[in-house]
Amino acid sequence: MIGISITSNHGTCGKSLTGGSFSTPSLNKGATRRLTTLLFALLFLSMCTSSKQGTSRLSNACDSIEDLGKQVLEAVYNKDIEGLKAMAITSEEYESYIWPQSPMSKIKQWQENYDFVRKQQFSRSSLSLRQMLARYGGRQYSLVRVRFADDTTDHTIYKAHRDARLIVTSPEGKEVELNLFGSIIEMDGQFKIMSFDTH
Repeated sequence: MIGISITSNHGTCGKSLTGGSFSTPSLNKGATRRLTTLLFALLFLSMCTSSKQGTSRLSNACDSIEDLGKQVLEAVYNKDIEGLKAMAITSEEYESYIWPQSPMSKIKQWQENYDFVRKQQFSRSSLSLRQMLARYGGRQYSLVRVRFADDTTDHTIYKAHRDARLIVTSPEGKEVELNLFGSIIEMDGQFKIMSFDTH
């Protein structure tokens, strides 16, 4: 995996408006970690946003499955739960695009219980995300390739690449397979995670 370092040059503006000098305060460890997490989130948004974004209906989507896989692994290493959430389908995207194409949306019983279905969908995803980070967070994996253990299904306006598996090189140098999330949604030529629920 490619390590990324960010260096900030603020110059030597050590003068106050009154002409006196001041010293720059140092950041404590907690503040430094929060700043690192923020910088990574901004980096993710810039890397997963391209010229296609103007025509894409998905927010913060990646240009390829491989790019998405790499960003997931980087966020797992940084234990960046907010960055990982940004890589997944939002509630608004689910309601506007995913649910209307779902077979369940054609069944009256589920139509009448849409709020329950949506709540369950995102509750399971949130729980699975936290469990995944508790298990893998802080470990640095390098992506080899992405494979899918199930078929790709076409839902007219999007495709669902089902049961994604990341083939990676572990910190110990072994090639292993990780099941970190479920399906990947492809829409307008861009990609997002459907859910972190792998069941």
